[in-house]
Amino acid sequence: MKPLFFLAFAREEVELSDMPSSYRLYAGGYEGKIVQLEFDSDKAPADRLCVTGQFECGEAPTWLTFSQDGKTMWSADEWGKENGTLTTLHVGEEDGLWPCHSSLLTSTNPRQILTANYKGANVHCIQVGKDGELDARTAKVVSMDKTGSSLGPVGWRQEQAHPHGAHPDPTGAFVVVPDLGTDDLRILRVDTVSGAVSEDKIVHMQPGDGPRHVLFGLLRSKGVDGRKETRLYVMNELDNSLSVVGVTYPAAGSSSVLPDFKVLQQRVSLLPPRPFPHQQNFDSWHSAELVLSPCGHFLLASNRAEAHDPAAGTREGPDDLVAVLQIDSDGLLVEASRRLVSSGGRAPRHMSFSSESIRQPYKAGTPAYLAVAAHDSDEVIIFEFSSQGALTEVARIRDVGRPGIVLWA
Repeated sequence: MKPLFFLAFAREEVELSDMPSSYRLYAGGYEGKIVQLEFDSDKAPADRLCVTGQFECGEAPTWLTFSQDGKTMWSADEWGKENGTLTTLHVGEEDGLWPCHSSLLTSTNPRQILTANYKGANVHCIQVGKDGELDARTAKVVSMDKTGSSLGPVGWRQEQAHPHGAHPDPTGAFVVVPDLGTDDLRILRVDTVSGAVSEDKIVHMQPGDGPRHVLFGLLRSKGVDGRKETRLYVMNELDNSLSVVGVTYPAAGSSSVLPDFKVLQQRVSLLPPRPFPHQQNFDSWHSAELVLSPCGHFLLASNRAEAHDPAAGTREGPDDLVAVLQIDSDGLLVEASRRLVSSGGRAPRHMSFSSESIRQPYKAGTPAYLAVAAHDSDEVIIFEFSSQGALTEVARIRDVGRPGIVLWA
């Protein structure tokens, strides 16, 4: 039977007023709510981070995406009903399962929200109106279920295709979908005229990598022919490692549409020399998130050391780890520079830098702050990040809905 698709809207306003002397953040998690936070580094340590509001939003709003102007926010509900939901200032239901990531594609007109559905093995593309309203009539599905790729060797996690994200490149010409189930990076072509998104090519990673997230580096010129290039950083959840893919765009006037992709580094480990004292091995370790420092010289990646239960994980036990690695002038990771530091809590599922704030654009020389969402210890922790790559905790708050994501507004 063909899945039934329908979309229901329930308007809910969220004020995004200007707060020049402090930061506003939003945390979504596994207790069915989005929590609004305020961080002010000028206040006393105990008062720097506080809750300023919250609202119910589905079952598990664990991924949030802002519009370009920061006035609209969409949320992917990981556990929404039986088919998953997409919530912004409106609510939508699709035929995908466990939507775990969403992004805004701005190179098409109208813009589109792309939602990767982990269990549904597909990517949904839905047009967004000028007021942020989702147009159900435009919904398209790019299936990952029967693409010819073989499944990975980790049977309990790679029993089917598992798209874990949908990441537009810096030019808006294509979208990278890390598929944890098949160890592939699926490259979707974007037709900026018609708005169509379709699968075009596949970049194969190592068997058992389980790619979870990707992150684009800086776009830069290469050679004398005007071509552009960037680095694509890949987090491999199942192998607890990072890989680097070189992305070289076609020269001006070329008949080629999509870039060339070449794997430059593989399996840069995120693991410590040995597991925690109470563990026999690293079987329960799974990497979670990666971010690029505002200066572009460091890559940070979080790890989760337990078989965490996102709804009932414990605060007891050692803090999980964040790996900090330098990036050289070619955009490659300097493995010898790797440092493992405390994440401040347990199960750091997501991290973000204050430089990503839409309301307060980052200026060189100003402090950079890293927010960490730790769902097992039910905390948001904020660190100051130095130009040498050091993390110093400056604030934390507990009981914020078992956060799976935290974003700077």
